[in-house]
Amino acid sequence: MEQIDRHRFFTMAEAYDRVCQRLVPGYDFLQDEVLRITGGNEKTDATIVDLGAGSGIFLEKALSRWPDAKAHWVDYSEDFLSVARQRLARFDGRVVYTQASFEDDWESQVEGQADLIFSMSAIHHLENADKQRLYQRCFDKLAPGGWLFNVDEMKTLRQDGYLANMRFWVGHVQETRGKIAEEHVPYYEKWRSHFDNWELRNVVNVDVPKTKGDDIHEHFTTQVNWLHEIGFANADVYIKYYLWCAVGGRKPHGKQK
Repeated sequence: MEQIDRHRFFTMAEAYDRVCQRLVPGYDFLQDEVLRITGGNEKTDATIVDLGAGSGIFLEKALSRWPDAKAHWVDYSEDFLSVARQRLARFDGRVVYTQASFEDDWESQVEGQADLIFSMSAIHHLENADKQRLYQRCFDKLAPGGWLFNVDEMKTLRQDGYLANMRFWVGHVQETRGKIAEEHVPYYEKWRSHFDNWELRNVVNVDVPKTKGDDIHEHFTTQVNWLHEIGFANADVYIKYYLWCAVGGRKPHGKQK
């Protein structure tokens, strides 16, 4: 999502920001449900970390909901950093921007402990061992009672269902082309150029082994088990919408038995 077409005036990050809520099925629903689940105690001064935060859409929602919260935007992309700064400008002073990959020491940039660590459509690029290590690091960084949620592309229980979910996304993107405003068509076309590569890698070449940086989809059941083994309480798949699963858990108060 960081490629730049030098013959156009906008980057892939800007294109993603303009159309992702239309082209990723359930995008707003998934984010809004996570905010509802984690906001049960209404800790208005929460510390929120968004890993792979992109253009800042989730943080915009969270900071609007919790007026005393502070946020940490974490992403390696300079293009997305520029877009996020514009989107989140009205929250000046409440957002810390850390340009880093998941493997970098992003934790040291977060003062104290986090109440919510969130990620969407990013962690699946890591190999499984790195996914597990990241989940452990998130657990260590969370305050007691804090939540981790990963909303991501994940395999389901059977291969035929997994393929059907990916094909649903392909169909959704095709159908959406005729429903978007004319001024958004250039953004759609640029995003579509990226998505066509996704379809080639994951649907056409579904049986080709994946390596780090590819879309390494893992079963949601496996990832829930990882969270449980690390020590998260209430580890579960809280939402499943076709390819996207919101797996999460809460760091318990005190020691687990």
